Amino acid sequence: MMIQNALMCLALNIYHEGRGEPLEGQIAIAMVTMNRASWDTASVCEVVYEAKQFSWTHRLDDFTPQEPAAWAVARRLAQRVIEGHHDDITDGATHFHTRSVRPVWRHSLKKVKTIGAHVFYVQR
Repeated sequence: MMIQNALMCLALNIYHEGRGEPLEGQIAIAMVTMNRASWDTASVCEVVYEAKQFSWTHRLDDFTPQEPAAWAVARRLAQRVIEGHHDDITDGATHFHTRSVRPVWRHSLKKVKTIGAHVFYVQR
């Protein structure tokens, strides 16, 4: 049951944070989520729903995916990431934001790469 919950939470995060991104960007979002959870499936949902960490969790009233094709991709990708089929293309990133915003917290982290519309960071 724990892995099923982790799959759902990871898939929702991939969907809401990256459904418009290329596959590489969606993988990167999944990696940030898993890196924050220290790759412990028991911690994935806690990481995703931690206050003010991912914008969709405090912006949306209904988390139900509305785009079936994008939701199917997010679910498949979450499964593959949890099963270890993807390398961490973010070099251990634990934070990201879209290029359209400039959060103040970015100054305390080290930028590691930009993928699609997102910029990824690691702790210094």
